[in-house]
Amino acid sequence: MWIAVPVVIFMLLVWVGRQVRLGKWKSGPWFRQFRAVRSVLALLALAAGATMMVQGLWPAGIGFIILALLLSGSVRVSGTMSRREPQAAASYTAEEIRAYQTLGLGIGADKTAVRNAWKRLMKDAHPDQGGDAARASALNAARDVLLRRRG
Repeated sequence: MWIAVPVVIFMLLVWVGRQVRLGKWKSGPWFRQFRAVRSVLALLALAAGATMMVQGLWPAGIGFIILALLLSGSVRVSGTMSRREPQAAASYTAEEIRAYQTLGLGIGADKTAVRNAWKRLMKDAHPDQGGDAARASALNAARDVLLRRRG
């Protein structure tokens, strides 16, 4: 019973994540916090496991510690050392700066951020969705300029 509840919660979170990745559910702020939720669950499982082991409930305690390791193994920790520093604004052309502004990004955003911003803005601007063709054209041009630079 002690292990069943966290395992069921974990399986539910995995299932929800798959539904979002498959596009069946729309990603919202609740899903963006998924890694934070896993981190908190891992800490809670670790604390519960340590408490149970101190009380002499070794099998349940080991089970919770294993669950904590499984949860924490999927959490990404990004350090500042691995990040690439953006180039100085002076090294960008006026066309590139306008492209960043068109997509609503800060100067020096990586190509993943460029693609994500373009997708987000094109959902409303696409002519098939009732948007403006000129706006869609400007978004496409901005994306092309920035991906060509980053390519």
